[in-house]
Amino acid sequence: MSQELTEELEAINAIFPNSCNPVVPQVYNVTIPNHEQLQIQLSFPIEYPQLMPNIIQVITHSLHYNDLKYLETQFTEIMLRVFNTDQVCLFEFINEAQEFLDVYDEQHTVDEPVSSSTASTTTTTTNTTNTNTNTNTNTNTNTTTTTTTTTNTNTNPLDGWIVSQPIVDRNSTFIAYTRRVNSLEQAQQYLNILTSDKKISRATHNISSWRIKKDNGIQYQDCDDDGETAAGSRLLHLLTMMDVWNIIVVVSRWFGGIHLGPDRFKHINSAARDAIIKAGFDNDNDTTKKSKKKK
Repeated sequence: MSQELTEELEAINAIFPNSCNPVVPQVYNVTIPNHEQLQIQLSFPIEYPQLMPNIIQVITHSLHYNDLKYLETQFTEIMLRVFNTDQVCLFEFINEAQEFLDVYDEQHTVDEPVSSSTASTTTTTTNTTNTNTNTNTNTNTNTTTTTTTTTNTNTNPLDGWIVSQPIVDRNSTFIAYTRRVNSLEQAQQYLNILTSDKKISRATHNISSWRIKKDNGIQYQDCDDDGETAAGSRLLHLLTMMDVWNIIVVVSRWFGGIHLGPDRFKHINSAARDAIIKAGFDNDNDTTKKSKKKK
């Protein structure tokens, strides 16, 4: 298996957990997010990404997907569209397959008759809206007071960072931190402030990566292993696969005395993905894609 395929599968399983499962060497069953009842079996040539993956078959036990030949043809066309020689393509393939299946499901859903419960739902929604209006008015008043207090006592290095859930494996702990940045200087400044935290400064490794896109089109992206060999490049690969920009991600690892082997990369990516999703960067990307299609 090529190094490119290995790293791509690790990144994708961090983005979409357990979505790529090996069948035999070079053959994987790929589960499409939000369509778990269907799998696409792909064969990867030894020379991938120089050569294109092949669609072997579509696997499903759902009667909803009864035209498997049609689906295989559509997925083959998607693969032909996203594949470029010497570039990994599985993430783009999964995204386009998901979009296709979203439309397919809408077109093949049987419309249910409207019942009287619809009117009740509408009434409930109206009441909820009124309640939210009142709540927001009160909340805004309180927020002003809170903000003033925070400004005067803003000494926490974690302020502004979104933090992942900890991942613990054989006494090693992994926690990811992420936030929005708009320049290299800002990324370095935030990194320095974060690592001034006593707990984070005692981490065995603070792996970091950032991607920045300026309004004039200039792009910056880089990473730092901080002693965890190859971890920074894999983290940057994850950010690239998720197509997130103006972001810095730091993954702290506290070594527990037991070597984890390749599992450490899986935990680094999983923690990073959790923080990215919590921060809403994946939603930013979805919105950008939709706006481009409308144009």
